[in-house]
Amino acid sequence: MKVDLGEIPCAGFGDEQFDFAALHQRLPQTTLDLLDVVIEEAVSAEMDPPAGRFCSIVIAGHADRNDVAGASSEQRRANELQFSSLRAESAEAFFFDQLFSRLKSGGFVAPVDLGSMQNVEITTVACGSADLIHTTPSSEQRLDNRRVQVTGTMFTPTP
Repeated sequence: MKVDLGEIPCAGFGDEQFDFAALHQRLPQTTLDLLDVVIEEAVSAEMDPPAGRFCSIVIAGHADRNDVAGASSEQRRANELQFSSLRAESAEAFFFDQLFSRLKSGGFVAPVDLGSMQNVEITTVACGSADLIHTTPSSEQRLDNRRVQVTGTMFTPTP
């Protein structure tokens, strides 16, 4: 059975910032609670691989438009893609670190790297500035455009 764990926007990166762990500390409690559900479902899938539970986490990194004067359109797109990719990769590392530490503290064997996970898949996507929330943003609205979107899905055996 497929269970959607939600689509969770994590917004608020500053210009050229990509450290998800730092952003995580500033997120609202409701967002932290939703992220924790995804992490706990991943832990439950990975702690008992033969049980047949699987968890998929997709992390889409987003950037705001790069409006730096003098930069070519190619340079702007490359910058937007770079920072959206860095944001997604940083979130991926954060999720893996959480999974690893929770498994270890629970007395389970933790995977040594992303490729060693048996029942959890974490995928990243870099969107650049292709999916803006605010197309002509104010300074404050740019923080909404600079985000990662986390989508979690759990797959459990049908009884």
